[in-house]
Amino acid sequence: METVIAKTDERAVRVAESIYHFCIALMPVLYLFRVPVLNISLGTILLIVFIPHSLVYVLSGLTKVRRFAMIPFLVFYVYLIARTKGNLNNFLLCVATVINLWGIYCGSIKTERIRKIIECAALIFAALVFFQTLCYYALGMKLKMLPKALILDIFQESYVFRNDPGMYRPSAIFLEPSHFAQYCCFALISVLFPVEGKANLKKAAIIAAGCVLTTSGMGMAVTAGIIVWYVLFTKQYPEKKLLTIIGGFAAAVMAFVVLMQIPFFKTAVQRVFSTVDGYNAIQGRTRHISDAIGTMSGKTLLFGYGGNAEYPYYLAGLPDTIFKYGIIGTVLELMCFAWLMLEKGQNYVLCTSISFLALFCVAHLTSFYIQVFYFGLIIADVVTGNDTKRIRIVL
Repeated sequence: METVIAKTDERAVRVAESIYHFCIALMPVLYLFRVPVLNISLGTILLIVFIPHSLVYVLSGLTKVRRFAMIPFLVFYVYLIARTKGNLNNFLLCVATVINLWGIYCGSIKTERIRKIIECAALIFAALVFFQTLCYYALGMKLKMLPKALILDIFQESYVFRNDPGMYRPSAIFLEPSHFAQYCCFALISVLFPVEGKANLKKAAIIAAGCVLTTSGMGMAVTAGIIVWYVLFTKQYPEKKLLTIIGGFAAAVMAFVVLMQIPFFKTAVQRVFSTVDGYNAIQGRTRHISDAIGTMSGKTLLFGYGGNAEYPYYLAGLPDTIFKYGIIGTVLELMCFAWLMLEKGQNYVLCTSISFLALFCVAHLTSFYIQVFYFGLIIADVVTGNDTKRIRIVL
């Protein structure tokens, strides 16, 4: 009887861990949905429900892992809690976030498992984008895959639900193409720098193609940067490295010339460097920065307006963090990334950290749900990944 109970308990633990891995891996999508009756984000419920699960790992890990390694994160989130200014929702989310991240540091997530989920999800999302593109160019259908009725009210004016004239930009089940690219770029890094074995170039090509088909300038730029990183830092025989770089550069130039002959790709590039339908991508993401933080000074610049403050127009992650939490909050968050990169100077950790910081300057990556996802991915690899060799360029 005791054996049966033990097996049942063990099976329940495995199921709980699997659910946890899936939920964290899909958090950038799940937090968009609202819980009926309560009318709050599914992400909020999940992070709070997972607190006991994370605390089990935190308590069991106190004597097994370095006690002071999480200090940068603890200081950062204690500061954020202090700046919530009595907002119960932000307070609970902040507490739930730091407990979940601490649990991840103590082993609640295994990098092999969560990376496999993210890679599979990215391939499915890329297939959806291929299908949307085919439906549009073959049948003239602008296919929407995100059920508006199930999405939180604050997201119902997002790009995916609008019927704007002009170029079609598929995004699978994300709110906009850039969100798709932000998620899938991390899957691209994962398949190029696996925990074990060689890079899966076929999967990388599919994910990268999906990012290109969304016409997200941000996605194409980060994808190109990741591929350049792979060429520079992947292990090869020294005599082949220089030839690979030269050949890769020539292939990239030729590919760009060919792609510029395709209307949707040409239009996507024009959105970045000029204007399409009266819109320029760079200007659209940066034009409010000076108005939001240009007039901040003294204590306001140092501490920000508080976590409850919402600027009425779009701000990317960096200016939004300064606006809400000031220079202190921004520096504390950057220190978290510095710790991760110093803790494990390996391709996956360095490339994901730098990619996030690049996106942080142009994308709105400031919500607690997003932080659990991105920070969690990197922390999991720091503590449970196998490759601990630091990178170097070999020409």
